[in-house]
Amino acid sequence: MKLTEIREKILIGTIQVFNKKGLKLTMDDVADELKISKKTIYKEFTSKEEMFETMADYVFDNIKVREEEILSSPGYTTAEKIRMLLSAMPEGYRNINFQELHPLKEKYPKVYKKVQKRLETGWEPTLKLLEQGKEEGIIRKDADLKIFKMMMEASLERFFEKDVMKGGHKKYNDYLNEVVDILLTGITES
Repeated sequence: MKLTEIREKILIGTIQVFNKKGLKLTMDDVADELKISKKTIYKEFTSKEEMFETMADYVFDNIKVREEEILSSPGYTTAEKIRMLLSAMPEGYRNINFQELHPLKEKYPKVYKKVQKRLETGWEPTLKLLEQGKEEGIIRKDADLKIFKMMMEASLERFFEKDVMKGGHKKYNDYLNEVVDILLTGITES
């Protein structure tokens, strides 16, 4: 989805305010952050829910762009691409405070369903790369990739459902990398 410059500016500002206030942010907060009028925001978004819904698509669309960059880069091995793809996050989103999303399901169920759907779809390039890993002997031949996908999705959804990261000293990306590491290498010492 191609965004107008002002819509993109508002979404970037919303992400900045979200990092400070979570879902409790207001349109006034976003307007103050961007030094624009609230009326300008309402010309682009009819409600905070619409803004959050568009923001979810914006973030996931940019993650997909990052995934495409990883897949098309000749400078990485298949193993490196697998690890990077599973924890793909554009540089500008590494500091998003995803731990503030835990009330999303309750407060904005429509947005939560969109996030959930985006987490569960678009896996084809990743699964294809994992199959390539099987062919190269990087991934066990008997590894059931449907189960792997289900475990990865469940782990990611858990971050959005519960307050599991609250009080931790790590950022979302650190937790994501830990999940990827455990799913790829396990928890036992070699």
